[in-house]
Amino acid sequence: MAQNWQKPDWYDAVLGGQAATPQGAAILGGLEGIRQRLRSPIPEQRAAALADSLEHGQRGLNLVIRALTDRAETVRQEAYFLLKDRSEPKVIRAIEQFRARLHYSPLERLLAAQQWKMADQETRLVLLQLHNLELDAQLRPEQIAELPCTDLRIIDQLWMKHSQGRFGFSAQKPIWQKLDRRYWDKAEVWRQFATRVGWRVDNFFVSNHWKRYHEINFSTNAPIGHLPFIGDQFGIFTVEAFIKRLDSCQLELSNSPPN
Repeated sequence: MAQNWQKPDWYDAVLGGQAATPQGAAILGGLEGIRQRLRSPIPEQRAAALADSLEHGQRGLNLVIRALTDRAETVRQEAYFLLKDRSEPKVIRAIEQFRARLHYSPLERLLAAQQWKMADQETRLVLLQLHNLELDAQLRPEQIAELPCTDLRIIDQLWMKHSQGRFGFSAQKPIWQKLDRRYWDKAEVWRQFATRVGWRVDNFFVSNHWKRYHEINFSTNAPIGHLPFIGDQFGIFTVEAFIKRLDSCQLELSNSPPN
């Protein structure tokens, strides 16, 4: 029997999303067929094409990553669902950018405008929301150890970016680690750290004064690592907990398989 070249096989995409194709219409399969479906004006058809894209290696994966910026929410959500548990570095970066646009636009606007105090308060708010905590709650070290790496990296990178590296957990990290190697007493590490970043005053004129929130310097004149402060009850082990979680997240990213 002669093969019917107008009959689509199981892997083919029919242009226009029709169940049958008119005589002479083009039928495309494989990756090019998926690209055609992703150009459909119908969001549901674009979303349905995404899962098939992942069957085509890195080129298909790139199409799903690109769909994170699709104009339709249904397509963006489908792309996020397909990518969120993958561990390739380029996927992790794309997911972080997507979540930054989706959840961290207020924080980025405040940081871009150098509204440091409001950005500090917004940072505290989003960290508490990640654990469904009330506004007057205090993050404990064990809760910080469970913060999602994606969210922690986004917050840290936004602070570092808009402060030119002066503020953020990554700015506090080398200061803490250097002092932690120098002093065996954690209380002394905390005192020295707080003095270095400007949270504590201990000099000839003022002895052992720990600053309250209204005394914090919310400007770029503040010492490196001064922000985020996140409230008067930051706690002696809280800075260390953030730095340890940042380290574990970085290790997780570095151990991810290559693109």
